[in-house]
Amino acid sequence: MNQSALPNATMPEYQVDRKERSRAIIAMLAAGLFFALMGISTRATHIANIVGTPIPALEVTCFRFAIGVAILLPLQGRNGVNLLGNNRRRLVFRGIIGSFAVLFYFMSLQNTSIMHAQLLNYGSLFFAPFFALHFLKEKITVRTGMAITIAIAGMALILSASKAGGQTFAGDCYGLISGILAGGAITEIRLLRQTESSLSIFFYLSLIGIFITLPLMLWFHPIWPTTTGWFYLLLMGISSCTAQLLMTFGYKYVRAAEGSLLTMTQIAYVSIASLFVFHEHFTFATIGGALLILGSAYWLSAKGTN
Repeated sequence: MNQSALPNATMPEYQVDRKERSRAIIAMLAAGLFFALMGISTRATHIANIVGTPIPALEVTCFRFAIGVAILLPLQGRNGVNLLGNNRRRLVFRGIIGSFAVLFYFMSLQNTSIMHAQLLNYGSLFFAPFFALHFLKEKITVRTGMAITIAIAGMALILSASKAGGQTFAGDCYGLISGILAGGAITEIRLLRQTESSLSIFFYLSLIGIFITLPLMLWFHPIWPTTTGWFYLLLMGISSCTAQLLMTFGYKYVRAAEGSLLTMTQIAYVSIASLFVFHEHFTFATIGGALLILGSAYWLSAKGTN
């Protein structure tokens, strides 16, 4: 597709109304809160002491996508809403990589600490510039390259805290994969938001996500959740959909690095839950990795450079 036909797709700064930009910033901050709630509730679905019978990640992910379709489908055709969108090829592509990003993130949340899953998934900020280089023709500056190098060192430090071959190490690898895929998904959102509504982008993510996860879920024999399990599934689904819609709206008016910085507030909420809800202990490697990742994220995003 000819990217020059996309308004503002490759411009160094977005030329938008200040009120719209302010709304986008507020939306991104709110998205951070709801993403944290999504992560906390997803983590809870796999802890027997909380939900009774642990719910597999495939089932949780499929339910999350089903909630999205159930919320959006009734809106089709109302007040001019067109969920099918215009650039359907790219909408499908974004839906595929976004679906796998969510799946691997949920697998990570169930197999490692919530802090490790969150930090490694946050690597999307540092992988997004590589996708932006290809799709949006945005150059990787020296500042970006240095930030990425520091962040990779932080990710390596976190991975070193896991026992190789163990469940936690596998969970950390899932988190790293989710971060790579999410970097591509973020870049696609920025490109698509020039011609598509946030509702159509999210609808394709949810619909394609069902097609990907439902067959796998049925193959591995789903379980029937307890009453508490259903509560956390609903909490996860609603908070996830809310966060996704807020983030998708915000990326029309803020850059990828800037948006990631605004949603970084979720780390604070997740840290509190990790300590006081799940009683997870922070190792020196986790703390060091977090400082490197979050520090480089702030440095990269402070001036809105990619």
